Amino acid sequence: MAFKNDEYYMGIAMELAREAADDGETPVGAVIVKSDGSIAGKGRNSRERSRNALCHAEIAAINEACQVLGGWRLHGCTMYVTLEPCPMCAGAIINSRIDRVVFAACDPRSGSAGSVTDLFKLGYCHRPELSSGIMEQESRKLLKNFFSELRRKNQKMSGIKTVEAKTSEQIKKIAAMADEIWHEWFPSIISEEQINYMLDKFQSESAVTHQIEHENYRYFIIMSGGEYVGYTAIRPDNDGRLFLSKIYIKKEHRRKGYGKAVFGYLKEICRENGMHAIWLTVNKHNDDSINVYKKCGFRIIGEDVTDIGSGYVMDDYFFQLDV
Repeated sequence: MAFKNDEYYMGIAMELAREAADDGETPVGAVIVKSDGSIAGKGRNSRERSRNALCHAEIAAINEACQVLGGWRLHGCTMYVTLEPCPMCAGAIINSRIDRVVFAACDPRSGSAGSVTDLFKLGYCHRPELSSGIMEQESRKLLKNFFSELRRKNQKMSGIKTVEAKTSEQIKKIAAMADEIWHEWFPSIISEEQINYMLDKFQSESAVTHQIEHENYRYFIIMSGGEYVGYTAIRPDNDGRLFLSKIYIKKEHRRKGYGKAVFGYLKEICRENGMHAIWLTVNKHNDDSINVYKKCGFRIIGEDVTDIGSGYVMDDYFFQLDV
């Protein structure tokens, strides 16, 4: 069998990735090709089905190739994989002595062939040749569609719907909810005067509009059964994190799992866009919110006192949830 071009073998890996997506797995596929063009091993993600962190596409393909070829050394072989290998898979590639690795899309969250780190440039006993970008757009589209559908299903299961605020009426509704929730929630934490000041500065209709149009914020109305449950606001940061600026649930809808469902939705946004963490600020005296964040896996990473003008400050903890 004659060796075909990179697109041909990546196409096979892409088909394996699609099969993984159909099974509810993150769509990643891999094939290992011998120097004569024949395929020695195939693999696709199966972590969810197997409940095993080791079940990545690359590991499955290496395992099959070792069985087919009768040994652990895969000299003369090329691996084609639809997503940049993680550190575990990069280590397996080095240890199996694969000559060349071709991957489609970079993974800014855990990619170990140049995105987060490059294990292949370190002083190990073997360094495979690297190529990237083959069918990159196809891989990115497949990943994006998968996570979008996963968010939709998760929202349906949780009974919530998130509607991005884009019209003046939607923004006006958010400002009204902010006024209601803040005056109910914060009087035991900050003064009435500071509440009114902060609402006008950060949560008025004009302030929210400015944040959306000029500061890269996205606001979402949280709904359930046609009712307005609350709202949330996010902003992607340049350091690979998602800033959770606001998440507020109306009093009558608290303790029903809506906040947890929103966190799940935001984690899928992070995964879809290659972000590795969600971070937020919370008032040091806001004990109820702090307890909720801790239960959801957030941890304190810092603290600060920020001057917001007119003699007022925000005395906050910084929390982060790694995705």
